[in-house]
Amino acid sequence: MVDLEGVSLLRELPLKELLAYWISLEGDKALLYEKLSEKAKGMEIEGAVCDMFKLLSQEARRHERKLRNLYTRNFEGDIPTVNGPSLEELSDIRELESENDVFAVLKCALELEEVAEKIYSILAEKADDETMKAVFLYLGSTERLHERAVESLIRDYRYHNGIKEGVKA
Repeated sequence: MVDLEGVSLLRELPLKELLAYWISLEGDKALLYEKLSEKAKGMEIEGAVCDMFKLLSQEARRHERKLRNLYTRNFEGDIPTVNGPSLEELSDIRELESENDVFAVLKCALELEEVAEKIYSILAEKADDETMKAVFLYLGSTERLHERAVESLIRDYRYHNGIKEGVKA
């Protein structure tokens, strides 16, 4: 479940700090999704699941690079470390231990993408610079596309009460 309190706390950060924080979390998202993709592949879980996690990882890396470039163009100095909720605290994302976990992990990935969309919305609200605002709005729209893709995979993966049809618990 999305930690709305954590998102509210992030809303209070100044633009520079929120951007620094989110750069770090996009990197964390990329690592998390890479790990999930490799785990799913090693467990021989349906290719679409591996592909989804791989795509989300690549997108998070792309977002991280874009945000780093934006930060260095607009602010002086190194990107600071900003304390805030972890990915796990924001979304309850969990490990992938068996095929029966896929549904729960995909639901958490969906929540994580929803959090990312909210953060980009907050960043856009805080940005005075039109270029920064446009970048944040664009990244938020890509997060919405990720949400739709994960929702579609959840529907197409044929789940009944959180367990894939035909898989024994």
